Amino acid sequence: MISNKISDSNEISVENKSKYSDIEYLTRVKLAAAYRLVAHYKWDEVIYNHLTARIPGTDYILLNPFGMRFDEVTASSLVKLDLEGNIIDEGSSNLGINSTGYVIHGAIHRARPDIESTMHTHVNDVVAVACYKEGLLPISQNALIVGDVSYHDYEGISVNLEEQGRIVKSLGSENKCLILRNHGIVTCGNCVEEAFYFLYQLTKACEIQVKMLSIVGGDTSKLTIPSEEIKDFVIKTARSFTKQGNGKKEFKALYRLIETIDDSFKN
Repeated sequence: MISNKISDSNEISVENKSKYSDIEYLTRVKLAAAYRLVAHYKWDEVIYNHLTARIPGTDYILLNPFGMRFDEVTASSLVKLDLEGNIIDEGSSNLGINSTGYVIHGAIHRARPDIESTMHTHVNDVVAVACYKEGLLPISQNALIVGDVSYHDYEGISVNLEEQGRIVKSLGSENKCLILRNHGIVTCGNCVEEAFYFLYQLTKACEIQVKMLSIVGGDTSKLTIPSEEIKDFVIKTARSFTKQGNGKKEFKALYRLIETIDDSFKN
């Protein structure tokens, strides 16, 4: 169990009493905590949407069972898949997976070994920005922190494996945030913490943009746009706050919150 004393370390430590290796169990716990946090912020959509994590040092990813709410997800309920979409361990349920989760997330994990975690949501303001022709505008500090964002044109519900190559191409080789036109967003990270960090920042940036556009009646000429120099400064400054990687300190703080509310996600 994590100590009640707050440590300077950004790393989360948990006692492993499961059948899984230490690294797999820790990955499961962090991903389950992320699911609970998404539910806590009300970014979930019944049983839909997905968060994934690659088990470090393997070609296996973890995905939520199809039929379980985000506030029900636990470490042991997560389904283990290989990168071809085959179920290796169905977890503690027999619910299986939603194939759309593999189409989007599996494609990214296969093509981008630098990405350990992906998160996909359909929050109202996020979808509104995804429908907006101009996309995400660099009008808030949160939008500047996110940095460059990729876009993928809508092709309907993601059930076609042929779309995987186009999703990967749209994301590109370096970006970690993808806006799915008319659909939602995908954020990526080199760990669960970083993917959640971008999910938080991008979601808030979209909320601010929708509110701001409503204030100005959609007239973008009334908006102030920071210079490229300021944008670069914001990105570099934000990255310097957490030397061990984007989002680790923030995620650990939120981990303590969700652990206090209900620590059953560790089971």
